[in-house]
Amino acid sequence: MKISRLHGYASAIALCTALVAVPAFAQDEAAAADEEVSSLDEIVVTASGRDQTKIETSVSVTSIDAQLIQDFQPSSEAEVFKLIPGIQVPGTSGPGGNSNIAVRGLPVATGGAPFVQLQEDGLPVVLFGDIQFGNNDYWTRFDPSVASIEAVRGGSATTFASQAPGAVINYISNYGREEGGYVELKKGIDYSETQLNFRYGGALTDSMNFHVGGSFKRGRGPLNAGYNLSDSIQVKANVTKEFGDGKGYFRLLFKYADTAEPNYTGAPALATISGGKVSNVRPFPGFDGRTDTNYSLYNQSFLIYNRQGTLERVKMDGITTKQKSIGASFHYELSDNITVDNNARYSDLSGGFASPFLGIATTASVLGSTVNGRTVQAIRYASGPNAGQLYTGTYLDNNVNVKTNIRDLGSFVNDLTIAGKFETGFADLTARVGYFYMDQTIAMDWHVNKSLRELSGNNPSQLDLFDSATSTAAANQITQEGISGYNNNWGNCCARDYDLSYTNTAPYAQLVLDNDTFNLDGSVRFEKVKASGYTIAGGPEFNVNSNGILIPTMTANGTREVLDYSRSYTSWTAGALWKATPDLSIFGRASRGGRFNSDRQTVSGKFNPDGSLCTRAQATALACTDGVTPSVDFVNQYEIGLKNRGNLGDGRYTVEFTLLKGDFKRSDFEPTTTGICPGGGCVIDNSFKTQGAEFFATLRLGGFNFIANATYTKAKQKFTSTRNGTQVAGSANFGRALNIPDLSYSLSANYDVMEIATIGVTAVGQSSTFDGALVYPGKTVFNTNLKVMPLENLEVGLNVYNLFNTYDSRGNGNGTFGGGITGTPVIGRTLTGSVRFSF
Repeated sequence: MKISRLHGYASAIALCTALVAVPAFAQDEAAAADEEVSSLDEIVVTASGRDQTKIETSVSVTSIDAQLIQDFQPSSEAEVFKLIPGIQVPGTSGPGGNSNIAVRGLPVATGGAPFVQLQEDGLPVVLFGDIQFGNNDYWTRFDPSVASIEAVRGGSATTFASQAPGAVINYISNYGREEGGYVELKKGIDYSETQLNFRYGGALTDSMNFHVGGSFKRGRGPLNAGYNLSDSIQVKANVTKEFGDGKGYFRLLFKYADTAEPNYTGAPALATISGGKVSNVRPFPGFDGRTDTNYSLYNQSFLIYNRQGTLERVKMDGITTKQKSIGASFHYELSDNITVDNNARYSDLSGGFASPFLGIATTASVLGSTVNGRTVQAIRYASGPNAGQLYTGTYLDNNVNVKTNIRDLGSFVNDLTIAGKFETGFADLTARVGYFYMDQTIAMDWHVNKSLRELSGNNPSQLDLFDSATSTAAANQITQEGISGYNNNWGNCCARDYDLSYTNTAPYAQLVLDNDTFNLDGSVRFEKVKASGYTIAGGPEFNVNSNGILIPTMTANGTREVLDYSRSYTSWTAGALWKATPDLSIFGRASRGGRFNSDRQTVSGKFNPDGSLCTRAQATALACTDGVTPSVDFVNQYEIGLKNRGNLGDGRYTVEFTLLKGDFKRSDFEPTTTGICPGGGCVIDNSFKTQGAEFFATLRLGGFNFIANATYTKAKQKFTSTRNGTQVAGSANFGRALNIPDLSYSLSANYDVMEIATIGVTAVGQSSTFDGALVYPGKTVFNTNLKVMPLENLEVGLNVYNLFNTYDSRGNGNGTFGGGITGTPVIGRTLTGSVRFSF
């Protein structure tokens, strides 16, 4: 690792960016901080023992408060994470979710957030971050009930949480310790969307307090879909009973959500491609990804062949969730030395995924081709004002209409911890033991239709194929409503139906030795995950009569897998911190964390008939694939860093800087067609390594506040892709990791003007990325906000997202066509107005 280069990078950031935001407020048991208290004085409550401040603990932890997030106006849940160092995410997938969330240069192999756990009040909402069509960012949404978001990277995330060796990101609720709240109406000025936000909390009695908050949202969104795609409600509430003499509390937490939000799957763009580099990216005529989407007024619903064996019309309603949960949190001091904490939650989760994926082909390549055994002679509009007319566009969209039913993603989770703190005369010794239990159900059925539509961002029509250039008779029609196949686009892997259960138990322990000069800690976690259930893949293709047209169809009546196995593994971490001065600490840490590879193991030939995993020995002798080795992925991480606070003139600053190094291996089954899996259906084995740095700084100077975070990594990977035991693609040496920028950053500043107004600016950017073939440019997007307080308790706001309407194709790597590329750009300039009444 070139430490001098990283040190120079940190110095440049510190000198060139005067950065800040209001330091995040201390949470839970931490006392409310006044303006002179540094954010490094906050108690760490996430993936920790909850008894040390940030400056005194040897973990990398960052808190961002609710106001900063609201001012940023993120376009997706994952874009919130661009405010956190170490978390690398495009943030362009839309408010529904389905983002790829990487951490510290450790890339996402096939989707989701495999090494990042999202929590609400200290417990995971779903056990695994990369559940297929059920990623963790579907289920956790920032709303007014949230006081702050706290993120721990590496370190104790490895041993205080399961399935999270990369990071834990915890949404911490407002618990109503201070009376008050607000009602806020937000309205899109240049787009159709209305949102009502609210929260209120305070005392019920001398020893009880409560809080309730949430939002209602409806509209078409900033990418005009032609119909209401956003239709969501989320409400969260809690009640806390404080015990006498300050010995603890008992808290009940409730959540209800019924959401429907779009998932953006890409747009075409024109670009210059030369020498393996992409430049001059600009909108495609008729489909500007900053303002347009392939969700369409003429494709609001479509037919699937359902698990009951009939055709069913379903909504094209993006990512939908239904959530009902109840939780309980208990904290009690049994004596001056012994405390007990127990957190539990029962969740009833279900939902769906319905989206038109984007793929581009030439119209000429379809004309004359064979589809369903017949030669295509004509392409006609299937709907809209041009229905029945010939389609003559140069390009068309030949990707799928997907509908996934998430029948059940419910869970029960409990985390019990007992801690004892003792004085040794030399240092305080804290011993902590805990036991974690979570049972996660994953029950879904997939419906992946072969589809064809015009390439347009203005309510594209589905396209029907005919085997006659002149006749539109049903006898000459090959497709129905633009669909040429039900459930068969990715072959028999993906007309699947499954009902799986994963039970994760994990005893863990920690020892901490702490005095005025140093802090030493070590912790270990013993994981055991039991998998059970079944998966049924697609069977032979057959024809279904769809309004007189015979459409090739698959259903889940093929190979049946039974799962009945368990894996046990150990995660550990050890750290040391030197308190050089009251305002400067230096730390080092090593960690090895495991994560269980759950439903992405299925339909890949890794299971024996009795439900056990195929071993390497069996893979050699039998027709199966080694499932034991890749069933647990291990991440090794090493870090050294410093935390500093102090005065800068009349202001206060904090600086946190960490050097990083890590590696891991991963194996997944990839059902879709990708660059490393042509034709789909591959087992992809990856090895990754990375090194780099994280930087986070704050400054408060009078009415001026600034925050900066940056992540620098050199991430590398090598992979082997195989189908049915035969290598499809691979590399012998490490090369640049896919879709990970070397540098990503966010800068946020705001200034209070005489307590009458606040003006804020945020810049979010990244350097170039690589998709395995091409290097895509990185850009910076600026957002601004203005808040005016004309009367007491009344605030009028204006947020401008993407102020300069920058075409920033962060979600790139979806392929090229002719003189263009496909990708998912940042939403274009949008204006949102708000009115808030506080009370």
